[in-house]
Amino acid sequence: MRLIFRIIKQFFKYVFLSFLLFNILIVIISSFFSPTCNANTKTNKYDLIIVLGSPATENCTPSTILKDRIDKGIALYKQGLASKILFSGSNVHNRCTEADVMAVYAEQQGVLEADIIKEARAENTYQNAFYSVDYMHKNHLKTAAIVTSQPHVKRACIVFSKFDVSFAMYGANQPKNSSKTAMFMWSMGERMILAHHIVFGFPTDF
Repeated sequence: MRLIFRIIKQFFKYVFLSFLLFNILIVIISSFFSPTCNANTKTNKYDLIIVLGSPATENCTPSTILKDRIDKGIALYKQGLASKILFSGSNVHNRCTEADVMAVYAEQQGVLEADIIKEARAENTYQNAFYSVDYMHKNHLKTAAIVTSQPHVKRACIVFSKFDVSFAMYGANQPKNSSKTAMFMWSMGERMILAHHIVFGFPTDF
């Protein structure tokens, strides 16, 4: 019995050490080998506000994370930072198209329908940037305020830096009642995705 207990103890010890080393490697890759984030200095006026999507609820209403992003975009719109808002996001995780859900909520909060643009093709952050910048180029728009969640800001900034556009990043408020542990795990998840992109490249095949 003692032998079995010792084997189990050793097993979990090695699992913990492997997990720790893996996370250290992730931090090193995402911190020291990250591409440059070329966000420009924030100004008082942009051509467009771009709000990046996140999965909506099964009832096609904004999830907590999505609502925080929309609220930040609406606040910037009402401050006069830009006269148009582009909502970017497809329906990757359920039947609800993120851009549509964001647009409906924004109208309920007083954003004019004429000031809303829906980009409903993007299935990930790279596509958010690709399709949003494509819209900007087609409509001769030069500058954008990009809105996303705080833990996602760095990765989104690096992605948008790959495109020919001037922009600044704006982080949404932290979700209410979110624990420090949850925020830490979210940040680590973002670092892991970024490290994966650094090693294997960004998903450009679409």
